[in-house]
Amino acid sequence: MQKGVFKSASKLAIVLLAALSFQSYGQDIVKIRNQNFTSYFSKSQHLPVLVVYTLTPELFNCSKQKGESGITLGTDPQLPEFSDLKDDYNNTQFDHAQMMAPEENTCDKDAYRESYYFTNVMPMPKNLYKSLWEKLQQKEMAKAKKYKKVKVFSGTVGRNWIIGADNNIIVPEYCWKVIYIPSTDEYLCYTFHNIEPYFDKDKLELHKVDINTIESLAGVHFVNGVISASYVSPTPNN
Repeated sequence: MQKGVFKSASKLAIVLLAALSFQSYGQDIVKIRNQNFTSYFSKSQHLPVLVVYTLTPELFNCSKQKGESGITLGTDPQLPEFSDLKDDYNNTQFDHAQMMAPEENTCDKDAYRESYYFTNVMPMPKNLYKSLWEKLQQKEMAKAKKYKKVKVFSGTVGRNWIIGADNNIIVPEYCWKVIYIPSTDEYLCYTFHNIEPYFDKDKLELHKVDINTIESLAGVHFVNGVISASYVSPTPNN
């Protein structure tokens, strides 16, 4: 199903889609820095187009976990007008998928709470979130343990339709993730069609692509683990 999505016939369409998308909302993206992640959040789309974070074992591999139980998704106090979206995910076929998982923030209660802000959330089909997206989050945690440090870039591209009771949340056509390993200068890259019907034999490896595909799809560029784009501020940790 997903194998052929980036064959030559569709590459041009994807590039054009990315270009049109970034032209339409490039000026409304705001940078929100929380303790463990930075979100580039589109106010008009009510979702992040990019979330960046550095993952080390110290963030999640602690003897006493400090993440509080019972925390629910909520408004980011840095952007309350555009991230008060709790009611907008109700009664939809989409899950509220966190770009940086709460499980990656369990060693600090404030960071754990911030991972539930809507500046860290995108709409994703429930089966995709529970089957493949969570497996990818587990993979990046394993890489962080093995290599002591990885950088993760998680993004959205395009639009399919709109959900929301009070706000218009854009459902992106694609979501993607790049795991960069500084010690080996290696990029692990994955893309997902955010509307594709669930396939119970789907595997994470079928979604693996090269860095050039990500750059063309998302309108970004990577050099030595640093991302650049029209909306990204040039700071060391993005």
